[in-house]
Amino acid sequence: MSTAQTLAAPSAPTPESPTTGSAKKRGSFQASRLVAPGTLALILMVFSVLSPVFFTAGNLVGILGQVALLALVAIGLTLVVRAGGIDLSIGVALDLGALASAWLIHDGYRAWVAVAGGLLFALVVGLVNALLIVVLRIPAFLATLSVWFVGTSVQQLLTSGGAPIYLSAPLVPDGFAVIGRGYFLDIDAAIINAVSIAVVVALLLGITRYGRKLTMAGEQPSAAKISGLRINTLIASAYLLCAVIAGFAGVVLAARSNGYVPGSGQAYLMDAIGAVFIGATISRYGRVSVGGTLIGVVIFGLLDNGLNLIGLSFFWQDLARGLVLLAILLAAVVLGQSKGQSATGIFALLRTAKRQALTTTAKGRSN
Repeated sequence: MSTAQTLAAPSAPTPESPTTGSAKKRGSFQASRLVAPGTLALILMVFSVLSPVFFTAGNLVGILGQVALLALVAIGLTLVVRAGGIDLSIGVALDLGALASAWLIHDGYRAWVAVAGGLLFALVVGLVNALLIVVLRIPAFLATLSVWFVGTSVQQLLTSGGAPIYLSAPLVPDGFAVIGRGYFLDIDAAIINAVSIAVVVALLLGITRYGRKLTMAGEQPSAAKISGLRINTLIASAYLLCAVIAGFAGVVLAARSNGYVPGSGQAYLMDAIGAVFIGATISRYGRVSVGGTLIGVVIFGLLDNGLNLIGLSFFWQDLARGLVLLAILLAAVVLGQSKGQSATGIFALLRTAKRQALTTTAKGRSN
């Protein structure tokens, strides 16, 4: 066979050839990465047609301010999921951060004391999670679920059955109020806080050795152990950082709302999880990232705002949000499925769940 013949053969593969199959697999997987951005663009187009107010600068900036707290919570959760875990108690960390800071301001303490107190209260949640998961080897889902129950009850006990704390505006120090309600160059302080934390965490995960080690510990724990990485320390650090970021979100919430209402943080849990998982679809490997998470956060923000503007009943809004989330994840999984391709991140979790469900079904039939 001549050299010309050897080089010409791959240029015209048959439909059944491995070359064609690999190309199709690569193409389909790339398509899955466009699902979340495509959904974002579709939401913008649809609501721009349905509401003349939706696609205006004032409304879009307002949406960013509204989702700033959700972005902070979701960024914290991104760290934990990147480490291969989950944190259902992140809303408790937010609540305790808000409770401590509002409490201290109410008792006349300075702003920096209130901020430090809020972060320390939230850090306790991270410490307990790390202890349960790393030391006692309790699965993350069950450990953080238990902390969620305990934390919810603690809030009730500390507030005499769930009584809110209201702060009189004249008594709130300017240094505390500016964290949640300040403006810099006409930009909402909540947006600045969320963007600042997002940049720091993105750099931490993207360009530092810590980020690479954390990713390896989450995606390939066995290989990480063989490599000599301190997996327990890495996982514990992820839960601690997550709790501190959630606690900071609680401080911002207390400053923004001039008070604390028990259980406020629980409202952010499901949206944060959804945003993190939506963000994972833009990665070739299904890996969660700060950038992807922010896309998921913006999708939820635009969807909420658009549904309100068109006057859809509140009872239907959760249904719409659930359907959009389900459609994104299903589309990404279907387009991203390919045999022989490495499975990591969210795709690995979904495929493992699918295998477990099939195994359980097979056992049930055999019995």
